[in-house]
Order: sequence, then structure tokens, then C-alpha cells
Amino acid sequence: MLLASGVVVVLVGGYWLLKNIRAESGQVGWTAAFIAVVGLASGLAQVVIAGLALRSTGSVPIVSVGMAEAAASDRPGMTTLTAPELVAAHVRGRERLVDEIAALYRWRARREARVHVLYGIGGAGKTTLAQLVARRLAGNGVQVWWVSAATRTGLQTGMRQMAVSLGATDGEIQRAWSGLDGAPDLLWRLLAGYPGRWLLVIDNADDARLLTSADEPVAAGQGWIRPVPTRRGLMLITTRDGDLGTWTPLSRPGPHDLGRGAWCRMHLVGMLDPADGARVLVDYAGERAGSLREADALARRLGGLPLALGLAGRALADARELGLPGSVTTFAGYQAALDARDVLLKRPEGPLIEAQARGLVSRTWELSLGLLDERGMPEARTLLRLLATFAEAPVPTALLDWTAMATSPLFTGLKPDALQGLLKALTGLGLVTLDESQAADQPAGRTVRLHPLIRDTSNSHLHLNGHSDAYLTLAVTLLAGLTQDDDPEDSRRWSDWRVVTPHAIHLLTEANQAPDADTGLITAAADITERACRYLAAVGLYAAARDQLAALLSVRERVWGGEHPFAMAARHQLAHWTGKAGDATSAREQLAALLSIRERVLGPLHVDTLATRHDFARWTGEVGHVPAARDEFAALLPLREVVLGVEHPETLATRHALAHWTGWAGDASAARDQLAALLPVRKRVQGAEHPDTLATRHSLAMWTGWSGNAVAARDELAALLPVRERVFGAEHPDTLSTRHELARWTGYAGDKVASRDQLAALLPIRERAQGVEHPETLSTRHALAVWTGMAGDAAAARDQFAALLPVRERVEGVEHPDTLGTRHELARWTGKAGDRAAARDQFAALLPVRERVVGVEHPDALDTRHELIYWNEQPERS
Repeated sequence: MLLASGVVVVLVGGYWLLKNIRAESGQVGWTAAFIAVVGLASGLAQVVIAGLALRSTGSVPIVSVGMAEAAASDRPGMTTLTAPELVAAHVRGRERLVDEIAALYRWRARREARVHVLYGIGGAGKTTLAQLVARRLAGNGVQVWWVSAATRTGLQTGMRQMAVSLGATDGEIQRAWSGLDGAPDLLWRLLAGYPGRWLLVIDNADDARLLTSADEPVAAGQGWIRPVPTRRGLMLITTRDGDLGTWTPLSRPGPHDLGRGAWCRMHLVGMLDPADGARVLVDYAGERAGSLREADALARRLGGLPLALGLAGRALADARELGLPGSVTTFAGYQAALDARDVLLKRPEGPLIEAQARGLVSRTWELSLGLLDERGMPEARTLLRLLATFAEAPVPTALLDWTAMATSPLFTGLKPDALQGLLKALTGLGLVTLDESQAADQPAGRTVRLHPLIRDTSNSHLHLNGHSDAYLTLAVTLLAGLTQDDDPEDSRRWSDWRVVTPHAIHLLTEANQAPDADTGLITAAADITERACRYLAAVGLYAAARDQLAALLSVRERVWGGEHPFAMAARHQLAHWTGKAGDATSAREQLAALLSIRERVLGPLHVDTLATRHDFARWTGEVGHVPAARDEFAALLPLREVVLGVEHPETLATRHALAHWTGWAGDASAARDQLAALLPVRKRVQGAEHPDTLATRHSLAMWTGWSGNAVAARDELAALLPVRERVFGAEHPDTLSTRHELARWTGYAGDKVASRDQLAALLPIRERAQGVEHPETLSTRHALAVWTGMAGDAAAARDQFAALLPVRERVEGVEHPDTLGTRHELARWTGKAGDRAAARDQFAALLPVRERVVGVEHPDALDTRHELIYWNEQPERS
């Protein structure tokens, strides 16, 4: 009898406690282990209740936390947003347009279009004009941001850094640049709230496709180019694309080819008239080079092209300063030299076209390079062509390793002082621009820029003469040498990888398209690009990493075949970053296909095969197949222990994952015990504050709570939170996850109101940092609804769950465990709010779904079955 009484006490007390402890789980309710210790002497039952729920609503990454997630907001910048220094000594003929644009901040101009497009052929001076505007406005207190759109990567990293400078959180950045939210939406929201006056310059936007999604034009105003919502702001774009339909909605031709639209206006940056062109020549060459009439004639001969005028004027000045016998030092002599070199190059009639501009620039720089030949610098022409082989992006001077260059037949016997002299000479003649503005804070040091027209024309010469392969081989060799010791996931090296990445991608494309490129060259270029993709992923550009990996995979499959280890490695990475970019289902499908190939080709115990099994298990769990993920990790762990060793970081990652998914599958005590055994190993092997170690601490605290010790869970999470805030930042997803769990276990430890209030404070942070529909944000909404009810407001809890359910159905799927957890709680709080019949009917509809999805004996299914019985037995209220 005493034993029976003790059992009754255990069952009643356990039922009451489970009714309270089970409610907050997003997926599972009650499965508990009741251990009744019956004191026969006193007839009292001592009950220890271990409440169990499946999933932590603030999920922790199973494998190593990536550098993008681990990087705080004060990490090294990925790009500079500073306008390039104006290198032209004098700019003529642009004053009126500069004044017009600078005046747009005045009150009278408040209704004017605030997006202005500067278009014209290469060499017309569009960038110089934008630099003039930027310098003028910066001097008047306007905040200026300068972003290059010459490459997709440069545009994406520039806009990302700009969002950071405007105050975007790490969570907002990660979500936007992983493709889960719109990056342009984030940037324009931040710009709309910027309190001061600002100017955004997007330079070299020649490919408008980079500025918007594939299915809409720039003029739609949904990409990076949009109507500026405030008269405090202004956008300036430079481009060779002068098609009005590209840029302007409702555009119509106006005087002088001026297009006006509702929010965008176009300006043709044309050639200088002879008078202004002559003044440019005199500015550079001096009055001793000849009369204004002779300068006027030369300016006409050069078509008024500012780039050609600058090259000619610099060459004349350099020749006069050196005084070499036979050098051309006058305007008339320069014009005669042009005519003598190519009688077919006639004086332009009417406005220049791009092909004529290239011809003019080619002739003017050949005269400049001829001057360097006379000075004993024949390698200058070779260096210019080498620089043109790289991408249309700044080339770090650290890339120009003279020892590697000297071993190439292109630069036989090159000396270091000679290399510096060549760079200085090319800079002095205006053929390249040396930018030292970042040298102090960037390990890559100074960078060299080529005017796009010089680069394009030089490349055309290389391809026509059949010499491009030698230059391409040297460029890849130099890039490999610069990056061989750099870890792309080390945040200290990100500033280097920022300038290297566009060149890596460009050189791989060039090597892949070269008809005679050997396999070794393509292999080297592919290896650099693979590491550049790791950098893109490390800084949070998951979608960019995914896209570049897709291109890399195509190259590797073509060169080596789809089952070569190189190709399979690219497929694995592509699948992984597809998942990180937000598509867990596609990631799992890609890994499933790859796994069968790796098992057949490499064998089931190869380290690469095991890595694919690990990621396949991870994304299996992420799509909702929790028991399958647990079982796959359980089968994988002993294999990794044998192949890699019991303390290898990848083995420890699998141990963590097994514990994590064991808990999600319903065995909280086992998860707790596995994590408790793992934690000291990770501390010793990886360090106490390594992201993996902190992830294990987080999971251990969580499963300690679900195993019945809410106070210990709360205390451990309270100790962990400041560590994660210091290591990751206050709004990093891992930090927010710890805040979520701390709030949860504060409630389970007895303070329901504090739990509700902490979750209420956390929700807007998660919405801002991770997005309103991110699964972890939805988990916080779920938890807030639970603790709103637990704190005494059942009707409010019901209404919150009713609003949350359709969102989870759309975002995660109607049968995802989280969605079913929300359905369960909606039914429960519907009943507690007074509608017993509705609660009963909702549980009756939910039960067969849960039994089919997770199994009839899963804690979720048992919890729903219990609730159905409970609400069936409740009397109707009058």
C-alpha cells in the first residue's frame, strides 16, 4: 500500500511538472523518466523527474563554426570605400557639370533626380569627373562612399563593407549576403536612415547585369541602383553603357543626348573641345612644347580624348626633362610621329567611337613606351602587358615578386631596383596609377591600377600576337606565390584575399579559355580560386562562394573528369555552401549524389568520403529527418576514430553532432552525458574559447536542462553568454542562441515572467540581425508565445501561435518538426484559453501526422497523444 501510494505521488507530481516543462519545446513535449525512490520506513516517495524535449530552438552548428560566423563586426575590412586620389594635374572642360551635380544638395534642387549616370567611351574621363565631384562634396562635409563595379566580387564586397560602415549587424550581413534576405534591401534601408548628407559612387558599371537580379532591368529600381529616398543623398554611376533603356525608367531623349527619367538622369561625358584639349596638353607639357595653335592641332589629332591627351602631355614633359637626343619634345613633333607611325590612323571625324579611342590610346602609349626604350627600359612594355593580364581590379605590388619574374623568359635577369624603376616610370607617364592610400593598414601594401582602356587594348595586342600564354603562366605563378602561405579563413589575412580574389577568378577563366593552356596551369589557377572561394565563404559571402564554386566545378570536371578527386572536392564544397546559403534541401541532395560516387571511387573509409557522410548527415537533420541524422552520425563516429584518430578535430565534430542529434531525437540524458565527456577533450585539443568548444558548452548546458536540472542549465548559460559576446560579438547568431537558451532556462528554473521579458527583448534583435523569418527568429517567437502563456496570458499565447503557424508552414514546411511543434502549442493554448473542443480537434488532426513523421513512440507523438486524451476528458464549460 505504501509503495502504491508512492507511485501515485510520483505519477501525479510528474504529470504536473511535465505539463509545465514540456510546453516550451518547439518540437517535442513530454517524455520523462520517472525514478521513484520509495522510503518504506516513512512511506514517502522521492521523485526525480528528468524532463525531456527534443530540439534546442536556438540550434548550434554541428561542425566547426565558420570564420564568417565567428568574425565580429570589428574584423578587418574587406575593401576600401575611399574615393581614389585624383591623379590628373589639371582637369579641363568639366567644371560646369561638376557644379551642376554638386548643387543638387541645395534646397532648390530637392525635386531633381538624385541618381546620375555618367556615360561615355573608355578614356573619356568619367572616373576623373566622379573624383572631382567626390572631392568637392567631401570638402563640404558630405560622406562619400566609392565602390567599384568592374567585377561582381568587387561590387559585392564593396556594398557589403558599406553596409557594415552604416551599422549593419553581423547577423544582418550574414543573412543578406547568404541570399536569405535581399542585400540591396538592407543597404537601402540603412541609407534611408543615414542622418547626414551622402554620396555613393559606383564606378566602372559597364556590365549592368551585375547591378540587379537576372530577371529584371536596372531601371526597375529593385537592385543596387534605386531611387534615392532623401534629398540628403545622391548616387553617381560611371559606365560605358549609354543605352537609356538600361538606366532610366520613363526616359526620353533630351538636348545633347540627355536622358531624363522619374528618378534617374544621364550625362554624356564626351570628348574635350580643341581649346580645352590644348589646355590639357599645355598643363602637362608646358608652354615650351609649342604654341597654343600647335597644341590645338594635336588635340584635334587625338580626337579630344582625355586619356590620350594626358598620355601625350606626360610623354612630352618626360622627354623634355631627360633631354635624350632625338626624343620628341614638341606638340608638332608628336603629331608628326603619330602620322609617321600609322598613316591609316586618320584624324577622327565627328565623335570618337570605342574602336577609334583604342587606336588613339595604342599609338600614344607606344610613343610613351618608345621613350622608355630610349631610356634603357624595354621591360616597361612587358610589365604593362603583365599587369593587363590580371583582372580589372587593383593589382597589389606585393604580387610582383622580382625573383619569380626573373626566372620567366619575359623578364630574364630582372633586378629588384629595376622593377621599382619600371613601376615609377610607367606611373610618371600616366600608363598606370600607383595607389598608396591603403599601404599602412593593408598587408598587401600598395596597389597598381590600369585604366580600363589601356588594359583592354593591351590584352588585344597579346591575343593578336599569340603571346598571352606566357603572360598568363607568369601571372598564375605570381598569384600562387603570394597566396601559398595565406589561410583564407584567417581573418588577419582577409585584406590580402580581398585584393587577390578577383584576380584568382579572372585568371582561372582565362586559363580555362586559353586554347593551349596545359593542365598544370589550369590546376594552379583552380587551386587559387578554390581558396578564394573559401575566403568568400569565411567573410559571409555564401552565395558568391557557391556561385564561384559552381564555375570552378565546371572547369575541374572538364579538365579531369567528374570523378577526379579535384572535381569531387569542388562538388562537396558547392553542396556545403549551397546549404549555408539557405538551401538545405539542395545541399542534402547534392551530397547524397556525391556520396555514392566517393564511396565507389575512393572507398567507404577514405577521409573525403567520411567528410561527405558527415555533411550529408548534418543537412539530413537540418531538413527535419532527426532520427536519420542521429543514426548516420552514430555509424560514422567509429569510422572517423579509426581513420583519423579519436582526438582529430573532425572526429570531435562528429562526436558533437552525434550528441546534438541524439538529444533532438529524444534522449536528453544521453546527449548531456556525451557532451560532458566531449567538452574536456575539446578544451585540451582545440582550446577553451575555440568556437567548437563554446558550441559544446552551449549544447551541454541545454541538454543538462532537458535532463532535469534547469538551475544548472541557467547558471552555465549565464556564464557562457559573456564569453560568446566577447569572442563573437553581441549580435552574432551563436551569442543570440545562448541568450535564447538562457531566457528559456530562467523560466524553467522558476522565473516565468523574467523568461518572457528576456525573450521579448531578444526577439527584435533577432529580427533585425537574422531576419524576421529566419528559423531561429521563429524559434524565439515560439518560445515567447510559450512563456507568455506560462506567465498567465493564455489568450495572448494562443494568438501568437496562430500568427506564427502560417509563417513556419511557408518557411520550414508543413511537416517540419518545428512547424508541428507550433501546431501542438496552438492547440494546447487554444484549450487553456477556454476552447476545449477546438483543442481536442486540433490534437486529433495533429496526432496521425506526428506519428507518421517521427514515429508512434517518439516523444513528440506521445506528447500529442497525451494532450488529446487530456482534452477529451475535460468537461465542457458552460
